[in-house]
Amino acid sequence: FASKGLNSMSVIIRRYLPIVILLLFAGLSAGLLLNRPQPQQKIIEKIVPVLDVMQVQKQQLRFTVHSYGMVKPKHQAELVAQVSGIVNRVSPVFAVGQFVRKGQVLAYLDDNDYHADLAQAQATLAQAQAKLEQEIAHGIVAKKNLRHVAVAKQSALGLRIPQRKQEQANVKFAQAALARAQRNVARTSITAPFDGLITEKAVNIGTHVNVGEQLGRIFGTDVARVRLPVTPQAFSFLDTNSLNTHVILASERLGQPYQHWQADYIGTEGIIDQQSRMVYLIVDVIDPYQLQLPRSQRTEVLKFGTFVTANVAAKPIDNAIKLQRHMVRNNHVILVNSDGLTQMRKVVIARTDLDYAYISGGLDEGELVSLTWPDNHLDGTEVTPIFNTSSSAAQATLTLMHTKGTENGE
Repeated sequence: FASKGLNSMSVIIRRYLPIVILLLFAGLSAGLLLNRPQPQQKIIEKIVPVLDVMQVQKQQLRFTVHSYGMVKPKHQAELVAQVSGIVNRVSPVFAVGQFVRKGQVLAYLDDNDYHADLAQAQATLAQAQAKLEQEIAHGIVAKKNLRHVAVAKQSALGLRIPQRKQEQANVKFAQAALARAQRNVARTSITAPFDGLITEKAVNIGTHVNVGEQLGRIFGTDVARVRLPVTPQAFSFLDTNSLNTHVILASERLGQPYQHWQADYIGTEGIIDQQSRMVYLIVDVIDPYQLQLPRSQRTEVLKFGTFVTANVAAKPIDNAIKLQRHMVRNNHVILVNSDGLTQMRKVVIARTDLDYAYISGGLDEGELVSLTWPDNHLDGTEVTPIFNTSSSAAQATLTLMHTKGTENGE
């Protein structure tokens, strides 16, 4: 009986021992899991990008169109001989670089033959006038002789009317010849047609000249003229009223500061140059050599041939905003609202130059505009705005357009 009991016990142990072992391992594993150290929780901070911004400031912006050109005289003329002859005298002022006055004699031609022609013309006129007086007297006598003849039967030939008309024509012919002879005598003196500067001289004493031969060249010193090329777009920014368009010319001399001259805006040449595709502005400088001033007061003399740069005042823009060009893409800018969220907005661009875009609409005073254009920008992105004081738009005098062109001259 005892042996049978031991066998039963052994069977029970073999049957339930694996289950007991599994339960022990399960309990041990559960204890280990419950008693394992808990991991520390980390607080994840939200990263907000930083964005440089500037505050919109509206103001009136004044623009300047830049151009360049060469100073030339408004009036110039070639001195030519109107009669032929030999130069027998030359005035000391008839030399390159000398200033002359209107009517001042520059050179003299031999006028002996022309004075002889003048005397002959005077004699011919005297003879014609004498014959006319005689014919008038004959007509009076003929009229007296025919006073008893009926008027209807009196002939014009009998009254010597045709003879008188012929003598009157001879007098007019002689008067015309006398006037021509007087002009030829006057033309033997070569005079300046206007106040000017002698730039060329082609004759000397003893030189024989023919009619139409060039003796020299003179530039008028009353007005200097400059042609300024600008693009059609830049021209559209100018005020068509010449009284409102101010022009300042400047030129740099070696070792000296810039000199400036006030010029008068005259207008344009009325066409677009076919080669350069430019519009040429015309500006004048009165008395460029300051000859109307005492010599001691002449300071900024503007010489012909000087290459000058020009600043032409353009129409201003009211309530405009000046932004750097890289801040604007496809007529859009990025704003930062009061909640720190970005927003893309379309703006109205009035003008642009190489560095800036000038906005006339689409932005309000005080709004924040991004100085950069973030990559892969999405509206509503939260950012931290940082004001950039170095990008102030306080400058009001601006460069509008750098023009390209060639000065072809006139």
